Amino acid sequence: MSGQLLVFAGSLVGVAFLVLVSWWLGLGRGARIAGEAEARELADNALCGFSAEHVTLAIDGRGALLADSRNRIMVLVPHGALFVARLLDETACALRAGTQLTVTGSDPTFPAMTLDLGHEAEAWERRINAPEG
Repeated sequence: MSGQLLVFAGSLVGVAFLVLVSWWLGLGRGARIAGEAEARELADNALCGFSAEHVTLAIDGRGALLADSRNRIMVLVPHGALFVARLLDETACALRAGTQLTVTGSDPTFPAMTLDLGHEAEAWERRINAPEG
């Protein structure tokens, strides 16, 4: 019985050690965009030549909305430790609740996402919902 208890205690200490090392390394905290320059770089990497003129980061850095001179709108959201980007098409819609903006696109692999955009939420809601023309 004492041998099993010793193995259990050793396993428990090992798991606790791994949890502490993961916490110390910052694993599992989620991706964050450091600033506008990083958002622009991510957008350009996602779509070569996408040159953002307007950039708004989510308050917590966990996403961004960008628009270029051709009025194309791109959304950046975290996916694990990286970010994914999607261009919004004319079927995209935005719904604002205070400073939170929920954006829904037509891509079924890219579910609706909610970003806290602060005072910029209303302007992005109008821009996304504006009819083309």
